[in-house]
Amino acid sequence: MSNLYDVLEKCLIEMEQGADVDTVLFRHPEFADELRPILEASEKAKGMAAPDPAADVVHRNRAKVLQRAAEMREAKARPSSRIWSVPLRRIAVMLTVIVMLFVSGTGLVSAASNTLPGDNLYPVKRTWEDLLLLFTFNPQERELLEFEHENERLEELRELFAEGRSVKVDFAGYVTHHSATELRVSGISVLISSETRLPAQPIAVGDPVRVRGQTHADGLVHAEWIELLPPGSKLPEVEDDGHETEEEEEQEAQIDDHSNSGSDDDAPPVEEPQMPDEEVEKQTFNGILEAMDDKNQLWTVNGRKLDVSTAEIIGTPVIGAAVKVEGYLGSGDLFVVTKIEIAGSDSVNSGGDDNNQDNNDGNSNDNGNDDDDENDNKNDNKNDNENDNENDNDNDD
Repeated sequence: MSNLYDVLEKCLIEMEQGADVDTVLFRHPEFADELRPILEASEKAKGMAAPDPAADVVHRNRAKVLQRAAEMREAKARPSSRIWSVPLRRIAVMLTVIVMLFVSGTGLVSAASNTLPGDNLYPVKRTWEDLLLLFTFNPQERELLEFEHENERLEELRELFAEGRSVKVDFAGYVTHHSATELRVSGISVLISSETRLPAQPIAVGDPVRVRGQTHADGLVHAEWIELLPPGSKLPEVEDDGHETEEEEEQEAQIDDHSNSGSDDDAPPVEEPQMPDEEVEKQTFNGILEAMDDKNQLWTVNGRKLDVSTAEIIGTPVIGAAVKVEGYLGSGDLFVVTKIEIAGSDSVNSGGDDNNQDNNDGNSNDNGNDDDDENDNKNDNKNDNENDNENDNDNDD
C-alpha cells in the first residue's frame, strides 16, 4: 500500500511537469487501475476555469501544508516513524490533492459532489470528505460531519437502487432485523452468504455495523464483510417501514389462525355465513331477545337461533329487550341476520307505533260494527211496533 502512495506522488509530480496520464501510468502498469481515476480527475481539474481563491485562503492553507510537511519530517526522523509511515503517506497524498484543489479552484469538488459509487469523480468526493474530517478538530463538529457522511452513503444507495446499478459500496447503520441469511441495516436489505466475512461476536438487533458489498438491481446488497462498530456509535436511524409492515402482516395472520382454530373444543361448529343470492327471500319479524352467545355470535329470539356475526346491530342488546330482525334463511336452517334493531331505536318504535295504529284501527272497526248492530236492532223494533199497530186497527174495524 505504501508503494501505491509513493507512485501516486511521483505521477502527480510528473503531470505537473507536463506528462499526460497514459505516459505516467505506462511506467507503473501494476497500479494503473487504481491510479487512473485520481490522475484523470487531477487532469480535468487543470482544465476547468474557476476563480482564483482569495489571498488569505491561499496563505492559510499554504501554512497548513508547510506545518504538516514539517511534522512529517520530524516523524520520519524518529525511530518509530515506520509505524506511522502509512498514515503519514496518506496525509501527504491528501495534502497534495488539497493543494491541487486550491490551485484549480472548487470546480472539481462541485462536479464530484453529486457523483455515485462507480463514477469517475467519486474518489474525489470521498477524498474531499476525508479532508474535511482531517481538518475538523472540534469533536462535536467532527461527529456531526461523520453523521452527515454516513447519511450521504444511504442516499447514494437509494439512488443506485433506483438506477439499477451494480457497484461496490460500503455504509453503516443499525441492525433492525436479523435472520440467518439476511440483515436489515437502516432500511437496506443485506444478504449474507457463505462467503461473507462476519465478526466473531454474534450480531443482534440494534447493533451498529458497517457493511461492504455489491449492490444489485433487485434492491439488495450482497455483503462481502460485516464489521461490528463500537457501542454508542452515532449513525443514521432510519425507520424500517418495510419490516414493520411484515411484522404487522405476520401478527394479523397469527390472529386469523387463532380465531379459525378456536379455543373451546366443546363449542358447536358455526358455519360460515353465506351472502344471499338474488333468489333468497329476505324475512323480517319482531320478537324478544332471550339469549346471547357472543363467543359464537349466536342469539336466540323467540326460541329461534340467529347468526349475528355479520349483522348490523342498532341499539344496545339486553336480554328481554324487544327486537326487530331482518335477514334470510341460510344453510342448515340457521337464520342469518343482516340487521337487528333493539327496542328504543327509532325503527323499533316506529314498528310499535304501527302496531298500535293497527290495534286502534281494529278497535274502530269493532266500534263501527257495534253501532251497525244497534241500528239494526232499533229498526227491527220500530218495524215490529208498526206491524202491531196495523193489526190492532184491523181488529177494531
